[in-house]
Amino acid sequence: MPYRVEVVASRLQAPWSVVFTPDGRMFFSERPGWVRVMVGGQVLSQPALRLADVVVGVKMGLLGMTVHPGFATNHWFYLAYNYTNDAGAFRLRVMRYEEKNNRLTQPLTLIENIPAYLNHTGCRLRFGPEGLLYITTGDANNPPSAQSLGDLSGKILRLNPDGTIPPDNPFVNRPGARPEIWSYGHRNSQGLDFQPGTGLLFAAEHGPDHGDEVNLVVKGENYGWPVIDHRRTNSLMHSPWQEYTPAVAPAALMFYRGDAFPELKGNILVGCLRGEGILRIQLDGTNAVSGERWLHYQFGRIRDVVEGPDGYIYFTTSQFDPPEGTPRPEYDLILRLVPKDAPATGLRLATPWGGPHTDAMAFDPATTNASVLVGGYCAPCHGPGLAGGMQRGLIYTQWQYAKDDDGIRKVIREGIADKGMPTFGNALKAPQIEALLAYIRGHESPTNVPPPLFPKPAAEAGKPGEFE
Repeated sequence: MPYRVEVVASRLQAPWSVVFTPDGRMFFSERPGWVRVMVGGQVLSQPALRLADVVVGVKMGLLGMTVHPGFATNHWFYLAYNYTNDAGAFRLRVMRYEEKNNRLTQPLTLIENIPAYLNHTGCRLRFGPEGLLYITTGDANNPPSAQSLGDLSGKILRLNPDGTIPPDNPFVNRPGARPEIWSYGHRNSQGLDFQPGTGLLFAAEHGPDHGDEVNLVVKGENYGWPVIDHRRTNSLMHSPWQEYTPAVAPAALMFYRGDAFPELKGNILVGCLRGEGILRIQLDGTNAVSGERWLHYQFGRIRDVVEGPDGYIYFTTSQFDPPEGTPRPEYDLILRLVPKDAPATGLRLATPWGGPHTDAMAFDPATTNASVLVGGYCAPCHGPGLAGGMQRGLIYTQWQYAKDDDGIRKVIREGIADKGMPTFGNALKAPQIEALLAYIRGHESPTNVPPPLFPKPAAEAGKPGEFE
């Protein structure tokens, strides 16, 4: 498919969500806590909204946004962000605002006190074909909560536009269950869209270091986490519609509906962080028949992918993502795919990073190369060289959950669910576990001091939080 890539906006900080209003304006969130507006090809100097109580750190901050299907009449604008409650715990809140003259006013809290965590917090917002609001939530680094119907973690929620509960939600009349829940057993879904024509709901979900998923989500059903992951099965739970090992880290999902790229009609496009590109899935009904990767390792980590009113495909980079992201000059960006033979738009062409890359999605899944295994399975949480990242490093002699080599093997195989350590026994073979053990033992030092488990979130009223 011939296309060109154009720069829409640059020098941004982790743009998380992009939405278009019926009159063609583009609104986008930046994770430090503000909503920006682009009108006539220019980003306005004044944000539409600057949050005072947002908590920013690692992957937290101002996240998902959407507009009401009747926005042209009611100007209702929805967003979600992280904050801390009175006890100091990380939480997620979903708000509705009214937009007027490129400003968001009249805040209304729809739902709050949703458990959150540094990198397992959801949350994509999307209106369904029936005009109701769907919200994804992460497991908040507490995997068992995804199976609890009394907890909002690890779920897809469904609300009326004013935050009330639709009477046909599946658990409205079940004692002890939260009536907002539409489906459960999700680890961390961040992509959400409805198939044109059928209205079926599809969601993209981050797996436990590999085992990423795209799911066809059915009302009231259980999607398995943490009981099953990767391609495991359970008669009472849904295995993934599509599963990806090695990981691609799916951060957005959309069905293409436009006319600019007619060959993409009805295809799913998935923005990939760790996969650094866009995944295209072609369907026959609800069956995936083929897939391909675009822009692979050309523009870095891709967070959101949306269709503009012109039918062009807009996407955002996400390089302010510790520990995986690498901020570069002019980044982060909003970019767009335009048909190669389309008239000139006046926007400059985007330049790929270029240079050699290790294709993490093409490594041999049976490899016993310890450096490859560490980079693919361990470093995303435990940092480069296992020296510490979103979780503690693994090269220290001060072990908390494993006192000897057998203990380390057991943790790798079985995980520690309540600490966020995934189960790798179904993904790694015994020789691979031995290679990891040898790497850890070969790099540890009694003089190393473990860093804090995670940095304190920083946020000041009216100012962006600091990225660690």
